[in-house]
Amino acid sequence: MVITMDPAALKKNFEEQIATTVKQIAELEENLQKAKEYKIKLQGGLETLGLLEGEPEEAAEESPAE
Repeated sequence: MVITMDPAALKKNFEEQIATTVKQIAELEENLQKAKEYKIKLQGGLETLGLLEGEPEEAAEESPAE
């Protein structure tokens, strides 16, 4: 048995899926930005610890970038 949807119902369904996907993308981008900011804070913390332990500043700068 084949179930078919009329074009108007399909269009509405696709538009709803697009709206949901756009919302999900925005949330993911926001979470990605927060994660990047957190990573920068952690790197700053490592650099601070390195300075407190007397490591040369050059060694702190060698920590891997993104």
